[in-house]
Amino acid sequence: MRIHLRPQAHALALPLALTGMLVVAPAALAAERKPPSACVGLEQSVCADRAECYWRKAVTLKTGKIRRAHCRIKRSASKTPPA
Repeated sequence: MRIHLRPQAHALALPLALTGMLVVAPAALAAERKPPSACVGLEQSVCADRAECYWRKAVTLKTGKIRRAHCRIKRSASKTPPA
């Protein structure tokens, strides 16, 4: 014996299935993220004192968006691509 679903059930099943996927996906991505570097969120004076950090100045992009100044971690010698 086959069970036939009404068209309304099909219309309701798809959004419910997609909602379940959207709820699970951010939790899975959060587990895979790397922790922030030691330089994230530092003030300019503190950033300059650390050997592994450098200060990026504020820049205006071609689109007109202004990228704020911030502290970044320096690339290690092993991560730089060969010339």
